[in-house]
Amino acid sequence: MARPRIHDDATAEALLDAAGALLRESGISGVSVRAVAARSGTSFRAVYAVFGSKQALVDALAERGYRSLTARVGDLPLTEDAGRDLVRAGAEAFRCFALEQPELFRLTFEQVSAEVLRQERVARAALGSYEALRGRVQRARAAGLVHPDRSDEQCVLAFHSLCHGLAAAELASRRPPDGPGFWPMLRAADLAPVWCDALAGLVRHLGSVPEA
Repeated sequence: MARPRIHDDATAEALLDAAGALLRESGISGVSVRAVAARSGTSFRAVYAVFGSKQALVDALAERGYRSLTARVGDLPLTEDAGRDLVRAGAEAFRCFALEQPELFRLTFEQVSAEVLRQERVARAALGSYEALRGRVQRARAAGLVHPDRSDEQCVLAFHSLCHGLAAAELASRRPPDGPGFWPMLRAADLAPVWCDALAGLVRHLGSVPEA
């Protein structure tokens, strides 16, 4: 007779929630096995039973981050306007991911290590987030909005880099723990139009002849 599972998926989610909260408050140094156990109201043995190690817990957080971004892009309905759909992938999906889950944004795109990306599940999740954006680029290409001399990889890199920079700048204006409080005058500003203008400008540029 099989032994009953002591720690189920709900336990894993609770531990990840606790680890994410600690990551947001104190950075990666604050994510210890004992701290996660205390925050989640369980034992440190539960952390080891579910994940096996602190590194595996961090890996699972990174996987959660990539999958969250992928899901946000996938949840945006497609329309007949492929260019606008691409802009929304950044201005809505990527922006909301970064602002609502800044700890995962930083872990997945600013602090991710080669060690983390060597884990198959994390690598697959990261690839999934790339493919979600690439799919929107390919729809824009099919609609004639991308110059034939621009590769998908070039377009994805340019689009992601702009999103990354916008997110990092907006988060920098927030108070700790989300940001250092740089540019406090921006806290009350509506920055959504900035994202839309910048990304729409990039999408228009993708249709032009690449400079030599």
